[in-house]
Amino acid sequence: MKIVCLYQKVKSAITANHAAKTQQNKTFLKVLTLLCLTAVFLTPEIAMAAIWDEVAQKVLAILTGGLTRTIAIISVIACGIAAIAGKLSWDWAINIVIGIVLIFGAASIVDYIVSAVA
Repeated sequence: MKIVCLYQKVKSAITANHAAKTQQNKTFLKVLTLLCLTAVFLTPEIAMAAIWDEVAQKVLAILTGGLTRTIAIISVIACGIAAIAGKLSWDWAINIVIGIVLIFGAASIVDYIVSAVA
């Protein structure tokens, strides 16, 4: 009986110690990752490279480019055909129009907000 109790105490101590070390390791890795990222982004070469700006501009060009415009036009045409057939759900039509306005007017909306704040 005493051996079983001793075994259980040792096992629980080992488990608790392992859990504490695991938590310490996770915390250490988070801090180390944060420090490495800070060191990388503080170097002048990367700070001046503006790679994120180029990527963001490419994403913006994709989202407001010709393909997206074509999809928006097809969506409006589909709404027109559904309206002619009497099958138009006005909820869908309003959602499509609001989506088109937000996608293609996003730059103007943001510029307006920024100029109002500045």
